[in-house]
Amino acid sequence: MFCSSDRVLVVAAHPDDEILGCGGTLALARSLNLSISVMFLGEGISARFPIGEYDNNEFHNQASIRKTSAINALKFLDIFDVDFGNRLCTQFDTLPMLSIVKDIESKISSFNPTHILTHNLSEVNIDHRITYQAVEVACRPTRQSVPSNILSFEIPCSGSWTFSTTFKPNIFVDVEKFWDKKIEAWNYYAGECHPFPFPRSVEGLKALAQYRGMMSNLKLAEAFHLERAIYK
Repeated sequence: MFCSSDRVLVVAAHPDDEILGCGGTLALARSLNLSISVMFLGEGISARFPIGEYDNNEFHNQASIRKTSAINALKFLDIFDVDFGNRLCTQFDTLPMLSIVKDIESKISSFNPTHILTHNLSEVNIDHRITYQAVEVACRPTRQSVPSNILSFEIPCSGSWTFSTTFKPNIFVDVEKFWDKKIEAWNYYAGECHPFPFPRSVEGLKALAQYRGMMSNLKLAEAFHLERAIYK
């Protein structure tokens, strides 16, 4: 999946999506000494508050915890290039798409990735769907610095609870050797793990990895859908 000169950009809606969607793959990439950057478009916790009630100590405290958790989780994976956006959770649809696209375009131009890992379109969370669509626009093949490989990942919960559309992966990454690192990184997100059968429980994450592994004759796998690949 990777070669020694590759540069990986993760475009995620919220802090924790990067570990849930591709934490094992990021650990694999760092073991190969690849350059990795993570871009968060939104803050990830405002949906837990009444609409508009964000100027209070509890909101600021939870937002700070989520940001610190992300920094520590990525630091554990030896990833330090991180951008934090402040868009409100599950309210990306209230913003001009162009403003999101421009931020992603700017990041692509400055980081010059060979691979982008991002959300897929079959998710309950509207921010995930809009992130996918914004990456799609930002990666028009006529632009300069367009990555040669664009892959989408799945997020437990958001991808588990759709009514009809489902994620259909066609790339599977063996993360057995990096599973413990993924879980340790996930554990930095205080309060986000809940008891099984919640999909984001440790058992739930492993069950999904085992299921994707069964699809690909692996013990534990993270799954992706290849959205576009350009070879020259």
